[in-house]
Amino acid sequence: MLFTLLLSTLAWCATIAQPVVTPQNMALGGGGVTYITDYNANFINPANLLIKDRKRSIDIGLFSTTTSFNAVRNHENLFNQLDNYRLYFENYDEGSYDVSMTEKRDIIEDHYKRERLLSVHQANMQSTLFGLSWKRSDKAYSIAMRSRVGSTIGTGRNWYTSQPVVRDNVSMWNQSLNHDYQILHEISFGYAETLPLFNGLSSRLDRFMIGIAPKFIIAGAYQNAEWKNTYNKAATSDDVNRSQTFSCRAVGSISDVTKAYLEGEPADNATTNLLPSLKNEIQNVYGYGVGLDVGFTYLLTFGSDFSTLNDRVEQTRKSLRVSFSITDIGFVKYNKQGIVYDEQSQNTTITTSPSSGSSSSHYATDEATEMFVGAPGQYLNYLVNQSNTNPFNTFDYSEEYFSTMLPTAVNTGIMLELNRIKMMGDFSVGLSNNAFNTTKLVTSVGMELRPIKFLPLRGGIQIIPGLPGSFNVGTAIETKKWDLSLSAGVSARAFTNGTYTSGIGVAALQFHL
Repeated sequence: MLFTLLLSTLAWCATIAQPVVTPQNMALGGGGVTYITDYNANFINPANLLIKDRKRSIDIGLFSTTTSFNAVRNHENLFNQLDNYRLYFENYDEGSYDVSMTEKRDIIEDHYKRERLLSVHQANMQSTLFGLSWKRSDKAYSIAMRSRVGSTIGTGRNWYTSQPVVRDNVSMWNQSLNHDYQILHEISFGYAETLPLFNGLSSRLDRFMIGIAPKFIIAGAYQNAEWKNTYNKAATSDDVNRSQTFSCRAVGSISDVTKAYLEGEPADNATTNLLPSLKNEIQNVYGYGVGLDVGFTYLLTFGSDFSTLNDRVEQTRKSLRVSFSITDIGFVKYNKQGIVYDEQSQNTTITTSPSSGSSSSHYATDEATEMFVGAPGQYLNYLVNQSNTNPFNTFDYSEEYFSTMLPTAVNTGIMLELNRIKMMGDFSVGLSNNAFNTTKLVTSVGMELRPIKFLPLRGGIQIIPGLPGSFNVGTAIETKKWDLSLSAGVSARAFTNGTYTSGIGVAALQFHL
């Protein structure tokens, strides 16, 4: 049932590494640390709960879904892109990821330009199942329920080509393979208030707000696997130095599949027999946790806007907002034993490199015949089928309980509001690489215009170093009592002229009282 809800309002978008994505802020390029003021603010900046940007005291929403999708291969045809999208969330199915030599050359051209050795891709799904917020003159409260599925992969260049990258007379091959995957369900309670100590420092037209949103977390399947596997050969030497470091923590069905393989069952059989579909897996519970989202917003009104002076709920019309937030502070403790490979390293000097094509060498690995997309169960099967060495067999493991930190991110932004125009810019960065964030700086710039009061027109761009740029647009029908929001997007590789559909978003009705 939960999976049906998550997919029934399908929304692709190119915005990634954001604490929360709604159809509204998706259209604005994925920001929102200053813009979002309803119950979704719990997850990005709860201080905004107190901002009165509309004439209402209560917001109620039942359903809103988005998914992000930064694919290895993309298709300009909408229906082919939809089939491509499914590969990232449905269980591993051998034969569905095969790539030709031409397709591998395209992958190198798209993702490994400028001799990049590693390419990062993300796919995630977020659904706010229910939300309620209500505002008073100096305090605001909210409750929101959210489910999210995140997947981040890192794939070395030489899975798709045998040609090395040469730097300073050193030939380098990279066949690393990383995959972070996590399912989280959250119940968040938001609270915001003004701080009188800071208010009025410049005039009575400003307001400093602080918000906190503690949350209870129900955790599903989890995997954090990182295999750094590189080869280096100096021009003056016949030796190839191979370095590999492996670590992995997995719990849930992914762990069950890995354990069965280590005990002798073929990887494909274990995947088929033990890995449930996402529809069922998303309902499994493997742990619990607690978290906190916290934010600050400075609001300065000017001109004829005196909303900060009134005790009653009055809409802001001309204002400058500056915000800062830290999201996902906390941890998850898994109550089921998982597979644990503590970080282990191995350095070897050999006489063959990955490009040799010598199947007799224990260390040689040919080009892969399928692309790696991070489908559930693919990581193990990829190493079994595509690599001549498998770190799951090379290094030691244990079965134990463990805990993980939440995907903490730091966000900041600024927004200028002039009656029916809003202009904003946001920055967000994860403190670690995980299923939902990377440590790359995400820059989002957006604008909202209202040619008609109830019809906002939104547009924005998002820029992430080394990843596709996204160009998003959206609109809505916003009446006094209810809203219906829509958004769409087109993405383009920063390194090519090709574009592809990346976003269609629909939010269920939101009601205002």
